[in-house]
Amino acid sequence: MTWYTRCWQHMSEVHQQAKADGKDPAGIAKAIDESYPYRSKRSGYAYKAWLAARRDFFSKHQLPLRRARQKTGGLFG
Repeated sequence: MTWYTRCWQHMSEVHQQAKADGKDPAGIAKAIDESYPYRSKRSGYAYKAWLAARRDFFSKHQLPLRRARQKTGGLFG
């Protein structure tokens, strides 16, 4: 079983539980993000597989992806 497959299965379980709890798409997305199983490491291949699976899973299930933060101000002020 690949890291990607493990991550997808984990997200699927969390998705089903959150849906059963009556959460909206934003709540489901938050539950998945907070359930990252390898808390101590957010680097390396496992994390890259998590991000790839997350991107594909969220797209398939029409869950909102977080946007990158906008910088405030310019380079010099």
